[in-house]
Amino acid sequence: MFMMLMYFMSLLMFSMMYPHLLMTLMSLEIMMLSLMSYMYMYMLMLNLEYFLLYFMLIVVCEGVLGLSLLILFIRFKGMDNLNLISLSLW
Repeated sequence: MFMMLMYFMSLLMFSMMYPHLLMTLMSLEIMMLSLMSYMYMYMLMLNLEYFLLYFMLIVVCEGVLGLSLLILFIRFKGMDNLNLISLSLW
């Protein structure tokens, strides 16, 4: 129950804080954390814990990619506000 509440709270934070890239990345990480804990409970019953390693690999790669894009965005634009982004400027 707590994991579903955590997932929906992160989904709400993702939809409300979309102009800021850092808050968007943090809400995605909270979403992945809640999904991982839900999957851990489910996989523990089926004795398939090694699938969590693949999921954690994807989550870590997603986090590293998001942080590197955030650093590049702040370096070139000077802020993490996504309201002022235009795809023609990239």
